[in-house]
Amino acid sequence: MSRFLLLASMATLLGEPAIADWSSDPAENVLVSDNLGDCVITHVAPAPDGGVWVAWHDASDGYDIRLQRLNAEGEPAWPTPLLVAELNMSWVQDFDLSADAAGNAAITWASTNTVGLGASLVEPSGAIRWHHDFSTGEAWSPQICGTTDGDVVVGWMQDGTSRFQRVQADGTLAWPSEVVVSTSGTLIVSDLKPSTAGDVIASFVHYLVFSGAKTLKAQRITTSGSLAWGGSPVSVFTSGSLQYGNFPEFISDSDGGGVFAWYTVSPLMCRLQRVSSSGSLAWGASGIAVTTETSMVHVSPSVCIDPVSGDVSVFWVRQNSLQSESGVQTNRFASDGTAQWGSSGRQVTAVTGAATFDLHATMLGELAVATWLTDPVFGSKRVQAAALTAGGDMEWMPSVQSIGTAVSEKTDLAATATGGQLVACWSGTRLADGQIYAQNVHGDGTLGPGDDCLADLTGDDLVGVDDLLAIIATWGPCLACPEDLDGDSQVGVNDLLIVLEQWGPC
Repeated sequence: MSRFLLLASMATLLGEPAIADWSSDPAENVLVSDNLGDCVITHVAPAPDGGVWVAWHDASDGYDIRLQRLNAEGEPAWPTPLLVAELNMSWVQDFDLSADAAGNAAITWASTNTVGLGASLVEPSGAIRWHHDFSTGEAWSPQICGTTDGDVVVGWMQDGTSRFQRVQADGTLAWPSEVVVSTSGTLIVSDLKPSTAGDVIASFVHYLVFSGAKTLKAQRITTSGSLAWGGSPVSVFTSGSLQYGNFPEFISDSDGGGVFAWYTVSPLMCRLQRVSSSGSLAWGASGIAVTTETSMVHVSPSVCIDPVSGDVSVFWVRQNSLQSESGVQTNRFASDGTAQWGSSGRQVTAVTGAATFDLHATMLGELAVATWLTDPVFGSKRVQAAALTAGGDMEWMPSVQSIGTAVSEKTDLAATATGGQLVACWSGTRLADGQIYAQNVHGDGTLGPGDDCLADLTGDDLVGVDDLLAIIATWGPCLACPEDLDGDSQVGVNDLLIVLEQWGPC
């Protein structure tokens, strides 16, 4: 009982919950960039306590890397976004943001003013724990991810090869020299995700000659820096080609492997592949098509995976043959590759003259959620979202929610699930040229402040010991149970913290 009394005392010290900054009006979103100008290339990652990290390029004095942390209520951690890297660049390439196992922000970038690649780890307080410069040559395609054992791995392309370095939690380099992954031709790291036991998986775009076919490859790199899948990367697909300039992302599965999504040219068709932790291909030599429909064009896929069933949901942009009209389509695949929602998938939005951009898939509890940009009015895009159940039913009413509707141009949409809600971030021109905005969406499709009595599991208008005991009693994996307050299909520490934050009458 003393443990419960201690937890109750902690809740008392936490005091009253903060006033929420999230808006329930889709035309009034949280301004993240604090009036800084010309902000582009947005990235978002989960932060501690149900918040998010948001990073971007800011051009108020040449392009630099800026970072802000929003808590679960949408409140910024710092009055002015943190300047992580003062680069003063006149033009930019993409950078990368991730979170390590402790919830710190891991960021990497390549400078276009000078040669080299930098990376930093930022604590929730805003303190920069470590910074490293890795490359002495021209670096491209910077990638970063946290590992399951608390380290960070950084990757980049240099001189036609992909290179990697591992940084321990205290900033010490784990490998005496860079790990180089190469094969004949050019190999460009495309994405980097954690595997099991502290290992990581990297994906690559590969070509023999610049004008030739672009294919997708993968390699698992162990904690010691060895290549787990042999000297040459595994070919994720063996026929067809990626579109020029396309660098697909992938997601980790629950077994140390990954699920890959891409689209080919000639024809323009989305495909999926599942690669096991041993490097074997689960869905044939070139993966599986997301749909059997061939009269339309299918591009820009994004995937998420149900952590309980292991089923993969994929969303993609469906277009007419001229690519002048578009909509959003989806399908779900079992672990053996069987389509769950029909051979052609299910329609999320109809194909219309409004273009579709920046499509992202995210699991929000048991729901597969898509977010995207659309432009029903030229020069004024909207941020939209939709959620589907495991059975393929549209969960929200209306089925498609508009979450960013202010009259403005919008670009660089990113989204993640955190603390039982989805948070989307983008660059918009509402007040100036390119400022960063954010908006939350709850599992029921509503926007704005959450339920201050979410943790009242007993329904007695009091968050107290009985609610805390309910959390402990259901500790562990739990799909769609009321004790899973943060919607991550696990009852654990985050759910206990929500009980403590809401402790008392409600």
